[in-house]
Amino acid sequence: MDVGRAAERVGFSGPGLERLHGLEVGAGLSVPDDLEELLEYCGVPERDRQELMAARPDRERQPEWWVIASGLAGELERELERPVPPAGFKAWPRVPDDAPAVGLYAGAWALVANLPRLMEVHRERGVPDTVTRATVGALGGVMSTHRQIFGRGGVGLMPLWSPPLRFRGAEYEIGRHSYTRAQLGLGDGVSGHVLMVHIPPTGSLDAHASEESVAAAAESFKHWYPEEPLAAFVCTSWLLDPQLAEYLRAESNIIRFQQRFDLLPYLPPEDASEGDRELMRLGLQLPVPEGALTEEDLQRIPQDTSLRRAFTAHLRAGRHWHVRTGLLKGYGLAR
Repeated sequence: MDVGRAAERVGFSGPGLERLHGLEVGAGLSVPDDLEELLEYCGVPERDRQELMAARPDRERQPEWWVIASGLAGELERELERPVPPAGFKAWPRVPDDAPAVGLYAGAWALVANLPRLMEVHRERGVPDTVTRATVGALGGVMSTHRQIFGRGGVGLMPLWSPPLRFRGAEYEIGRHSYTRAQLGLGDGVSGHVLMVHIPPTGSLDAHASEESVAAAAESFKHWYPEEPLAAFVCTSWLLDPQLAEYLRAESNIIRFQQRFDLLPYLPPEDASEGDRELMRLGLQLPVPEGALTEEDLQRIPQDTSLRRAFTAHLRAGRHWHVRTGLLKGYGLAR
């Protein structure tokens, strides 16, 4: 059974099904001997560790989920150490709403299966254990967020973008930010290398901590990946939407973060609600509807922070939030 057929049989459809169709099962899902120790290393809470181990995909009893988990693990193995290409990376799709526990944890099994090889790569590159631990600790964070949002264990009910990149060596967490190694393409193939800056939802966006993180990343990647000289630091995020300045204090951490970037021109997406859903998912950390947000959706959003109040007021005024891209000042393409 191929991965696409298995995904179709358990209820995947649309773009999610298309994303899985290109995967190959390969050698199948390999489970590390020291699984529980590795899960603890990844910051996975005790409750989630026990549920994950009880929901191991079995080739005979859950052949479809075993094939899907094996396909995802195979992708990590094939893409190990490769930066994100100019065409980008498509997130692992969310599983169907009625997926059983084995489906909710299938992505986590694929990630952990690749962890021993990733740790070996980090050691070969000279990456400190503190960085490795922080990087793969995203798995525990995702599981906690998943349970908080959906009331169920696992990782499957939200698309996975960062964890697959971290577990294949394309993304690292250094201090306040994480950084994705990406190839820069300017029409005639790869033209250089950039680091994509991300802001994990792990606390306040302190300006000093942010600056320290960038400085450490610039120095670290020079030694870890000397074959990839950096052309720029790039950030694509709802955090760079200049409309936020209409609602937040000038001295707020978000506005101070924005001021460190030169924005690229805004290109409206085909779906005008794309930025709304992105801010709701990552900024507010709330369940996101598939289409445009309705008044009923807005009424369910707690008004307990300035960002949540700004989010709803903006949409009720008939406007949309935007995901913007900026270049970090001082690290321009022409350095």
